[in-house]
Amino acid sequence: MERHYTMREAAKILGVSVRTIQRWDKSGKIRCIRTPGGKRRVPESEIRRILGLSEERVVVGYARVSSRSQRDDLERQVQAIREYASQRGYELAEVLTDVGSGLNERRRGYLRLLEMVAERRVSRVIVTYPDRLTRFGFSTLKFLFQAFGAEIEVINAREMTPREELVEDLIAIVTSFASRLYGRRSHRYRRLVQGVRKLVSEE
Repeated sequence: MERHYTMREAAKILGVSVRTIQRWDKSGKIRCIRTPGGKRRVPESEIRRILGLSEERVVVGYARVSSRSQRDDLERQVQAIREYASQRGYELAEVLTDVGSGLNERRRGYLRLLEMVAERRVSRVIVTYPDRLTRFGFSTLKFLFQAFGAEIEVINAREMTPREELVEDLIAIVTSFASRLYGRRSHRYRRLVQGVRKLVSEE
């Protein structure tokens, strides 16, 4: 986690007075945060920025498929991310991958990505579609990444209708719970998922 300095500590490091930092905070020159008790704290990243110390950040990609039978799609996502980065002149450090549900928050690659972003080691995250990164809460995740200085870039920002979004979310939820109840190789699992797909497609 990022260290936060008291006003007195920050003033000493920056070689200015506490009042100067307070003035900078009001004018927007420096970004301070508030503790639950209302005290100002200065993030280490802000001190480094004021001092002109650059942070080494990297561009990473993230790709995900739901099952091992979709390995070809996973490779296509990785290739698309690499081509996208190359076209824009980004130096891509790596592409993190997962095989698992977008509802599963314990994905190994996903957790590593969160850790890298939280440590302010990432400047950009490239994904092919929003739901490759997370099935729910993409806007919230994007906001949190931005708070740590990382932007999410989506290659295919396909707009879905409200109905399409609801259908996709419903199928994702059923698929996730059915796999936990019966296992992905179970006949019951396949029958349930196929039944839900057929039901929503008939409406």
